[in-house]
Parts: sequence; structure tokens; C-alpha cells
Amino acid sequence: MKQILSKSIVLIGLMGSGKSAIGERLSERISVPLSDTDQIIEKEVGKKIYQIFNDSGEGFFRKVEERAIARVLNDAAHVISTGGGAILSPQTRGVIKSKSYSIWVQCDVNLIEKRILNQQDRPLLDNRNVLDALIEKNEERIKFYSQADIHIKNENPNLEITVEAIIKKLLSNEVLKK
Repeated sequence: MKQILSKSIVLIGLMGSGKSAIGERLSERISVPLSDTDQIIEKEVGKKIYQIFNDSGEGFFRKVEERAIARVLNDAAHVISTGGGAILSPQTRGVIKSKSYSIWVQCDVNLIEKRILNQQDRPLLDNRNVLDALIEKNEERIKFYSQADIHIKNENPNLEITVEAIIKKLLSNEVLKK
């Protein structure tokens, strides 16, 4: 059955919370495209995210990220997965608030640590205690994440349960219509 989105859905949350995986599954389930802003940025710049951070710094990356998010929010309604720090930009927070329905994908930092422990491509975790860095980033960003339209916990190993909960909330809030 064809479902219709009244506006784009933007997934926000800490790195490793599951935004990309949820975005992929959600876009399949409701038959709309997915934009993963990290993938878009990598393609545009021609480098992996961690290389952009290493070569040009976080400030440069955040400016590219702002433009990418603003651009995809001008497309037809679809699912958008953002990087964990996207909401640090006041401009990005504003465009997300005005043009989309935002979902904070929440996850316990201890679980995230287990998920990303062996990933070498997390630029803000280089040479740091992963759990301490996650706690610090979460504390820094929680005031922005909590402004999302809805909050969803993604701690069940069965991703379908989380996606189904999102779909139910989208239907009940009339963001998604059958």
C-alpha cells in the first residue's frame, strides 16, 4: 500500500545510535527515498568523513553538512539520516524544525560503545576513551536532541521493533498517511 509523508523525516542522535540502519529500513518500509547526509558529504568532497575532519577540520565539515542538510530538505518528502553532530549548527536546527519532522534516536552510551568499539572511522573518538567521549558528546548535545518532535529508543537488537514503533508514531501524528 502506498503511504504518503506530509514532510521529510529527519533522524538525529548520537553516533552509533542506529540512525543510518533505521533510516534504511524505514525508507524501505514506507517506500520513500533515503538521504544519508554523511554519504552525500563523502561523495561531494571525495573523502571519508574522518579524512575530512583530519584534513580540513570540524568547522569545515560542519559548513558542508549545513549545506547538504538544507539542500536535501528542499527535496520531496523522504527520510534523512544525519550525522551525530549535525544539530550543533543553529542553522541546521532551524531548517530541521521548520521543514521536517524530527526523530531523536536514543541509545544508551554503553550500548553504543559496544557497537562502535572497533570502528576506526569515527573522527571525534580518535585517541580517546570511547565511553568518556560518548558521554561528553551526549551531554553536550542532549539539549538539542531533546527538541526533536519524537524520541525513540533503539536498544533492542531487533531493528524491526524500533522501525515499527516509529511508523506507529508517524501514523498517529499524521506525518505518515495511508
